[in-house]
Amino acid sequence: MTDGSVSCPAARQVLTHRGNLKKWQTGPRFKQMKAEHALIPGAVCAHCGRKHGEQRYDRQGNPKLTASGKPSLTSLTINHLYEYLYLDEDLYLTWDPATMEVCCSVCNGWYNKGKVVCPVCKCNPIRDGDLMCSACYLDAHPELRKVMEEKKAAREESHRLWKKGQAEKRRREKVKHPCTSHRIGGICGLSAIGSRCQYSRTKALMQCGQAIAKKGARA
Repeated sequence: MTDGSVSCPAARQVLTHRGNLKKWQTGPRFKQMKAEHALIPGAVCAHCGRKHGEQRYDRQGNPKLTASGKPSLTSLTINHLYEYLYLDEDLYLTWDPATMEVCCSVCNGWYNKGKVVCPVCKCNPIRDGDLMCSACYLDAHPELRKVMEEKKAAREESHRLWKKGQAEKRRREKVKHPCTSHRIGGICGLSAIGSRCQYSRTKALMQCGQAIAKKGARA
């Protein structure tokens, strides 16, 4: 770098690693390995069991869609189970059933984050070692779901009553304020930009010239 700038060695290492992966995954060797093992008839994801091109569904059985509104289809790829396979191009691109597996792109992303697909619904990610996702656990324990829904309803009702009390308080303050331009929330109706009133209800008619003039005009 001739401009004298300084970069982080760790950041350079990450960029180099990502550049190598992109080069390996778009090269002919990876495509051939993928075609020979992941795209053959009968190949399924080792985690969720879906086939290549199969429609993905949510827990309610509704078909999933992409951000552009198209059907979300399963795409099988090769999942590398151990980190040392990323150190060398030959290690990464040489098929070994003991260190690699056929996996869909979604489960592959979860695996890289230390998660696996829920064995019950085959839709949600869970930590490796968990029995099921939270949604499936609540389906298996409806009494717990009922308690949680009742607590949620109580919180929402409490928040609604609090907001109602705050609105009543603002209305009372507006009635008490002597200036007729005093709006709910303390906004001054005479302000072109919606500024808040600077005066309390006991000082408005003593210090606010606009409020004093308006009261004199009414008188």
